[in-house]
Formats: sequence, C-alpha cells, structure tokens
Amino acid sequence: MRLKDRLTIKIESIAFGGEGVGRIDNFVAFVPFAAIGDELEIEIIQLKKKFLRGRVFKIIKPSPFRVKPLCRYYENCGGCCYQHLNYEHQLKIKKNQVEEAFWKIGKNPSPPVLEPIAASKIYHYRGKAQYHAKNTANGWQIGFLDVSGGRLVNIEHCEIMEETINEKINVLREDKHLRDIQNDQLTIWSDFFTAQENKKESIVRVVKGKYFLVPRDGFFQANLYLTDQLVDEVCRLAAIGEVDTVVDAYSGSGLFSVFLSPFAKNIVGIEVNEKSVKCALINSRNADLQNVKFICGDVGDVLQKKIITSDEKISLIILDPPRSGCEEKVLKAIVDMQPLKIIYVSCNPATQARDFKYLNGYGYNLLSLLPIDMFPQTEHIEVIGLMERI
Repeated sequence: MRLKDRLTIKIESIAFGGEGVGRIDNFVAFVPFAAIGDELEIEIIQLKKKFLRGRVFKIIKPSPFRVKPLCRYYENCGGCCYQHLNYEHQLKIKKNQVEEAFWKIGKNPSPPVLEPIAASKIYHYRGKAQYHAKNTANGWQIGFLDVSGGRLVNIEHCEIMEETINEKINVLREDKHLRDIQNDQLTIWSDFFTAQENKKESIVRVVKGKYFLVPRDGFFQANLYLTDQLVDEVCRLAAIGEVDTVVDAYSGSGLFSVFLSPFAKNIVGIEVNEKSVKCALINSRNADLQNVKFICGDVGDVLQKKIITSDEKISLIILDPPRSGCEEKVLKAIVDMQPLKIIYVSCNPATQARDFKYLNGYGYNLLSLLPIDMFPQTEHIEVIGLMERI
C-alpha cells in the first residue's frame, strides 16, 4: 500500500472533526467529505503505521444521507464539513460524537446526552466572521484557509454568514486603502440583530430584548438565532433550587450574568479581557442590576486567591471557557470552593469531557448534557452540561 494508491472502501461512521471512517485490511481510513453508507473509491494522501487518510476519487454508491452542498467553495474552503449531509443526520452525528467524547475521554459509560436542540436556520446564521486577508497585485483576497490550512480561498459569498457580512466583505474587497487588518485577520460583524454601530471599538448586540455592548475584537455567541435559547436553557438549569451566590467564570460581556441576576442573591463575573469587563459593567448598569459585579483577571488566579468574598455560600458556577477548556488550576479552585452545582457551556465536547472527568473524581455527578446546534454545516456543537455535588 502506497501513497496515491486507489482503494475501495465503505464508510461506517463519522469521526469527531467530520471525517468519514472505514477500514481497509488492518488500517483505519479517514476520508473527508464522506457519508455513512458511502461506497467509495479513494486515493491515499497520507499513510501511517495504523491509519491512512484518503480523498474521495469516485462515489461508487452514495449514502442515503447525502444532499447537494449549497456552497460553491465546498470541499475547497476549510470552513464547513457537513454540507453534503442532510440536516437531521448532522444532528444525529453530533449527538453520537458528544456521547463518544464523554464515554472515551470522560470515562462515563452511559453519558446522559439529551436530544439536540436544532437550529431554526441552518444557513446564514453567523453574526461574526474572522476572515483571512491578503493584498495581492490583483487586489484584496479575503476568505478562509483551504482544507489543507495552507492556502487562502478568496470567498465572495459564504453560505453560513448572515448576508450583511457578505455585503460588507464585497465592499471591503474593492477598498484599495483597506486599513482594518491586523496580522492578516479581518473581523466582520453582521448588522442584523445589531442595534447600532457603536464606536470603532465596540458593537451592540440584542439578546431577548436586552442590548449588550460587546468589544469589536471580543467574544460573543456567533449564532444569531439560537443565543436566546442558549440563555433560556442556562437560566432553566440555574433556577432549579434556591440560589445564593453565582460565579460566572469567563463571563465575557456579561451575557449570562445579566440574565441570571433575577435567580440569585449575588452574581460575580470573572473575565480576563479588560474591554469585555468594561462592557459587562455598562450592560449590567443599563439593565439596572444591583446584585451583579465583575472582576477583571485570569479565572484561575481569581479563584485561587479567593478574591471572591461573600457571606453567602456559592451555589453555582457557570463555566464558558474557550475551546481549550479549563486550566487545571481553575478546576482545582472549583473543587476547593465546593459549589452545589456547575453549569458548563462548551463548544468542544472533548475538553469538556476531560474537565468533567476531573470534577467527577472530586464528587461531582454528571446529570445532563444538552447539545445545541449553534454551528450547522460544521463539525462544531455547543453543549450545556450540568453537574451536582454528590
């Protein structure tokens, strides 16, 4: 077996990350843009001791789950990997992947994964885009890296971006004096669901009728149509039982803090980004909240130094970390604080499962995992996990 050999394979499953999986002799084969049930002729593009990676050369017999991709750049641009699958099947794959992550990484033999909340809009749902940009002799190229990660694909129209982002990009592409580029990166926010363009440094988002000031270079939930429901589900879990003090770790611009305020005596948000903390303070004042405060600092450092002081016990910690998950010092500090409940919101089930395994070893039981499909057509899935101290 050598590179560029062509082989026949049947796809049995979809791996976390989106590649189809099949077996050839003693090799596990990974095939991008494949579907369960596909019978394919593939060409080997990578060969290792126990696995190989191939590209689809010919579809001998297509899977019943296949549909025609909407995007003209699909299989070239590296942004999406599920457009060739019908949406119901995408949800099933993602649920299975959450179960597998918590079984294999989290060491939970029967993870309590609920049916995913489907997106109401499976295209044109993203309210923020992080483009790559390059100035060439023929003008600006603006788009995403290709599937290899090594080449820029010039994108005129992205099917998962809200349309005002596509309109802005095409205007910017014609601007010979484009300046808003840092390290070849260009961040664009949609106008839709944005109350107004604020200063150059910030924008205003609307969630459940409330206005949120957000740093232009800061984090905010990207799905314009599911953020309301994400907030509702977190509040529903938080409202189970009496709540004294809530710690909102990685609090960003205060999204969860603002909406959790009616359910708790005290809310303490912790966020390392100074601009986000300034926005969070403005957002809580605009909502006329008296029981919310924010601390600017690294979450682990703040928790370890016990900067949070309260006469009340900490009932609940909300975690919404980056894709890399929580640092061990954060988890150790949580164990020391002994909150009654932990709500963990994550866009990476693998690191979420790893962190839950750690917390489970210190007396926290996993009660539920609710996938919310904030990222249709891609391999990503948001999961709200609930843990309770045994």
